[in-house]
Formats: sequence, structure tokens, C-alpha cells
Amino acid sequence: MSVATTSSKQDLILNAAELLFAEHGFKGTTTRAIAKKAGVNIAMLSYYFGGKEQLLHAVIERFSERLSAVFSDVGQKHTDPIIRLQKWIEAYIDYIFDHPNHARIVYRHVSVSKNKEDIVKLISEFNNVRTIVVDAIEDGINAGYFHPIDAQLAITTIIAPVNAMVLEANVMRHRLNLKEQRGKLYPSEFRERVKLHMIQVYQSLLVV
Repeated sequence: MSVATTSSKQDLILNAAELLFAEHGFKGTTTRAIAKKAGVNIAMLSYYFGGKEQLLHAVIERFSERLSAVFSDVGQKHTDPIIRLQKWIEAYIDYIFDHPNHARIVYRHVSVSKNKEDIVKLISEFNNVRTIVVDAIEDGINAGYFHPIDAQLAITTIIAPVNAMVLEANVMRHRLNLKEQRGKLYPSEFRERVKLHMIQVYQSLLVV
């Protein structure tokens, strides 16, 4: 079996698992359903990932890698703390609106899980991402651009409302009278509206 074929089958399985975990939750998704959705033999799941728990962790790891790449790119391009954090907010909104299953899976299963391994895995995977943002906030505080604030809690204050828009998309579209677009979480103009709003929130919260 070639490397390309192996990668392709793994991606098929990960894509199927991500979709089903987001739609039905971890407990409501079977390995048989994942294999059927991916169009592979069920034995392939064990061969590549070991079990359903390991597959969930692989899905989370892929989320982390994608988000880390986005944030690292922002950090390399922008040294000014104010601009860096603004660009991070815009990048996060783009990412989470393009990958809504990230928020759905984390909030639907991992954030309420009593399984210590799930929680440790989640913290471990996203620590690198949070560190990038914490550094931007602390740089701004040290330079006198930002109010002295709890950086860890500030991140949650910024991302939680955006995640809520993903989780409550059906309600938000109805509440704001937004037309649903095929294949998109929200119309593009609403995404820009959210970016503007969250930057205003961030500036009110942090900028001196």
C-alpha cells in the first residue's frame, strides 16, 4: 500500500468521524457507522487508529494542527501586539466558521466529558494555540498597550461568543433573519459583521 493511499484512507476515516461525532456525539456514533460513511472496511479503523477513543483524539489533534498553523502564521507576520491580536481574532472567526465541527465536537463531548484522558488530551492539544495568544496579550500588557488583565480568561472571553454562534447557528440565523446559504454556516457579510463586533469587544476589554 502506497503512502498516498494510506494517507487518503486515514483522511477519509477522519473526515467521516469528524462529521458523525459532530452530528451524533461520541456515544451516539459507532465505529461501524464511521466505516460506512468513510467507505472503508471496519478493520481499517482499528488498523490506523486503534479504537473510537483514539479516533476522537486524532480528530482533535487535526483541529489543533490546523488552528496552530493559522495562529503561527499570524504571529510571524505581525509583531505589533494590538494588530497581532486583531488579526488573530479575524483568523479564529474565519477558521471556526469554516470548521464548525471543531466547536461542535469540543463542546458536545470533550468539554463535558468525565474521562480524564479526554480532558488532558484537549488541554495538551490546544496549549500551543493558547500560548500564541497569551504571548500576544502579555506582550501588549508589558508594552503598556493593554490593561493588566488575566490573559487566559481574556482568551475565553473573546472565543466563547464566537463558538456560541457556531453552536446556535440555527437560532442566530432565525433571530437575525439571515438567509441560509448552501454549504456555509453564515452568509459572508455576517462573518465580517462578527469580526467587526469582536474587534470592538477586544478593544474595549484590553486596549488602554
